[in-house]
Amino acid sequence: MYSLYSTTQENHIKSVIMKLHIFLSCIVVIHGATISNEKCDGVTIDGIYYDKEKTDDIFKTAKINLYTKDFAELDGVENGFAQTVDQKNHVLYIGSSKGIYKYDNTDNTVKLIAALDTDIWSIYFKDVLYYSEFPSLFLYTVKNGQTERFKDLEETKVAYFAIDDEEDMFYANDTGLYSQKKNTKDSVLYKSLNNGDDVRGLTTDVNGRVYICLPDGIYRVNKHTTTVEKVVDVDDALGVALDGNNNIIYADTTSLIHLKPSKNKNC
Repeated sequence: MYSLYSTTQENHIKSVIMKLHIFLSCIVVIHGATISNEKCDGVTIDGIYYDKEKTDDIFKTAKINLYTKDFAELDGVENGFAQTVDQKNHVLYIGSSKGIYKYDNTDNTVKLIAALDTDIWSIYFKDVLYYSEFPSLFLYTVKNGQTERFKDLEETKVAYFAIDDEEDMFYANDTGLYSQKKNTKDSVLYKSLNNGDDVRGLTTDVNGRVYICLPDGIYRVNKHTTTVEKVVDVDDALGVALDGNNNIIYADTTSLIHLKPSKNKNC
């Protein structure tokens, strides 16, 4: 598998810096991947113990195979740090400071397809392409190359967005993490962010369950309790994704970590 807010000037700078380190679903470059050699230095999730496969050093736009570690840098995309995948058709889209690109895996090239000269903050695909632009943080959709404001959240700031397997929308802004049924205007608060916390990523696994990246770790939505539950402790987490086997991948300030079920029966 390939794993490729603010209104003040100070917060704007901080947001841009954070974007330069975030990976979401498909684009990163990797140097020196290693399984942690400390005995049982992994994590347990739902009763399964996972080793941490760490990769260090520089993050930039490139294609990386998580298993072979083969990678190729991707040219022609300026600040392409937002990505999403059309899982049904296996198409990758990249959000950049100049618009939205479509990636061609056959020759490792990209084509600018929508939102020209728009700074894309986040991007998500389910049936159609959704994106949030910076600095307004309004949410748009792309259909047949044409963009329009997403009516369900037309007057709502949206930094990150995802849709689960029951067509419930989840979105985050500087006040909290919310859920809302499609074609409605009624939102439910899952987590307040009034204390200075900020969501740094929102994604879904292959079953449509929603995961959230916060500075102190990776969380998972629990719809039965209308809460989020921490599944991985991280010191200054920057982004989250899941591979095709629902294994978590996340970034911190120094590494990219791929959690893989351990073969060590002693852990």
